[in-house]
Amino acid sequence: MGSTPPPEGTPPPPRGGSTDDGMVALSYILAGLILYGGLGWLGDHYLHTKWLLPVGLILGLATSTYLIIKRYGRLE
Repeated sequence: MGSTPPPEGTPPPPRGGSTDDGMVALSYILAGLILYGGLGWLGDHYLHTKWLLPVGLILGLATSTYLIIKRYGRLE
């Protein structure tokens, strides 16, 4: 699960974000909300409950936030 170091003489990657990074983070958030919110909505529909949609939305937001932090880490 590790990554190989870049060859010697290669400049380090630039620090900071770009527009692409922001779009990726936004897409993670939207995908998490849509996926888990949709699963919660389906569960509410078929199980005749009213609490699975909010739980699914919260779970989707938490999962997508975790994935964003895991991908980009902490900026120092």
